[in-house]
Amino acid sequence: MRALIIILSGIGNAITTLPVIEILYKNNIDVDVLVSSKVNQDLLSKDFRVKNIYIFNPKNLIKGLKLIKQLKNEKYDFAMTIYPPQGILSGIILYLTGAKIKTQYTCNYLFKFLSMKLKIPIIYKYNFGLFEKLLLTHPKDINDKKHAVYLMTDLLKPFFKFDDGDLNLKYYLNNDEIKFSEEFWSKNKLNDKFVIGIHTGTSNKPPFKMWDFEYWKQLLLKINEKYKNIKFVAFIGPSEEEHEIYLKNLDLDNLIMAKNLTIRETIALISKCNFFISADSGLAHCASLFKTPQITMFGPVDYKYIHPFSENCKVVVPDNYKPFYIPHCGFMSKPYDCMKDLKPEKVFREFEEYLGKLNIELI
Repeated sequence: MRALIIILSGIGNAITTLPVIEILYKNNIDVDVLVSSKVNQDLLSKDFRVKNIYIFNPKNLIKGLKLIKQLKNEKYDFAMTIYPPQGILSGIILYLTGAKIKTQYTCNYLFKFLSMKLKIPIIYKYNFGLFEKLLLTHPKDINDKKHAVYLMTDLLKPFFKFDDGDLNLKYYLNNDEIKFSEEFWSKNKLNDKFVIGIHTGTSNKPPFKMWDFEYWKQLLLKINEKYKNIKFVAFIGPSEEEHEIYLKNLDLDNLIMAKNLTIRETIALISKCNFFISADSGLAHCASLFKTPQITMFGPVDYKYIHPFSENCKVVVPDNYKPFYIPHCGFMSKPYDCMKDLKPEKVFREFEEYLGKLNIELI
């Protein structure tokens, strides 16, 4: 039996797909994955549970159609789109694969697309999902507010056996990647330190996810003033040069930059961190792969659907938290820079309280 998983969104969404891959693998299903980015291809490239990874570029129609024709020849028994759904786009891809079972959650993709482009709320009362219901064998509406992992595994329940209590993020680093992280730790004299990984960047989808540079400065200085046996590792992603410059200007001699890394090298380093702090970004989900204690700051997005899937993740939100963006709906109210309402004093307080809860004593 063969299955295709369609992942047309970011790193974090791809990571929350890992329990789906595990379930299919345990059911003796050959799993192929269709992604829309090189980074997600690299993320899954060495996973023994995945047979083939294809890259789909929606901007290149001719290549895209050739790829879909190739996928149709694979004669899949089951095909699905992960959460959040991509509406008519992923629905058409599923339909054209010719898979026997085609499933995804329905959404008003036109309204979501318009709300994202115009950055305004477009409120609708009903989820028609008309096109998906015509194209798919098993369309499903989102009726419950629950995490993406549970939403996606709900799509599997009519067809595959698994235990809801055994849903974990399983990710495998190879020996070279482990060696890379150990050498990085030794080179930067981190082995006897409490290492806090930080990621100050986020994608800009939706906007206003990023925490202000000045707030980061205040938080890092507070931690640095109180605790002496710590070091920070700042992860700098592509197009985040501005973040590197700002962090360097803080003149913290215990702050180390980790940049120009592959996603798998990044994950290897994060796996060795004792703690991780970030806003809502793909790297926050990378920390959840190894249950690294972490604080993840949410503002515009309803985190109940898409927070890092780990019992060691503490979500911190602004006072009077009222998210205005839902991943499968788009903007539900007028967007604003709500992250400015999340003050560094609150994040520092949450950090200290969480250390106490974990029985971590720092000097």
